[in-house]
Amino acid sequence: MEKILSVAVEELLPDPAQPRKTFLPEEIERLAASIRARGILMPLRILRDEKRGCWLIVTGESRYRAARQAGLKTVPCIVVSGEPDEADLLADRVIENNVRHDLSAMDLARALAKLKLLKKCTSQQLAKELGISAAAITRAEALLSLPDDVQALVESRAVPESTAYEISRMPDEESQRELAAAVADRRLKRDAVADAVRNRIGKRSVRPKAGRLVCRLGGGLSISFSANESLDWTTLIEAVDRIRREARKLSDNGSEVQALARSLRAH
Repeated sequence: MEKILSVAVEELLPDPAQPRKTFLPEEIERLAASIRARGILMPLRILRDEKRGCWLIVTGESRYRAARQAGLKTVPCIVVSGEPDEADLLADRVIENNVRHDLSAMDLARALAKLKLLKKCTSQQLAKELGISAAAITRAEALLSLPDDVQALVESRAVPESTAYEISRMPDEESQRELAAAVADRRLKRDAVADAVRNRIGKRSVRPKAGRLVCRLGGGLSISFSANESLDWTTLIEAVDRIRREARKLSDNGSEVQALARSLRAH
């Protein structure tokens, strides 16, 4: 059993390598209110940094920020054993933040791109290792292809992630900026952006797509998708993400696997 230490808040330091850069004040305040009422229920994970003479926060920076705001002097911590390398630490942070939906779309995109470089792996290999969908990797790579000013709009949530992915399909930066500005000004919604992208790309540049797709995953497992119209990447990615979210919710609730089909039909 891991030993829990009580560490002074002033001895803790956020790690500059933490992938999460965006901490909304209202989220920290809600967490601080919870901490004032019930304390910190989940210990932070920390790593000793002898050069700085402090403890680096591996996971739990939002709890640290909220604890400071709540006026706590000490917080419960678990020391990470051994000497984990940068790739392992980053992978742990991505998994924790992504499961709790703490990472913004751009934070996640940059973290996944860095992990691919550190681990020298493919998108498919990384998705399997982290237990996230390959669609998340695809979207991340697409978001990072956007101009910096458009990425800033995604970062501020003026442009939603799914809409930004549609915008990334535009062939030139000027068109991407125009669509992003229209979305940020609330002149266009996602469906209108998707229509604009399809109109710009044109049918000739898009290969015909079948309305049915069967994916054989090995081990006797296969997944099939069918649609009234031809399937495209956006539709497929959204379907996979919806299945993943619903499956995770049912799993956390202790439901049987067979409940997934019923739950998806209900929605």
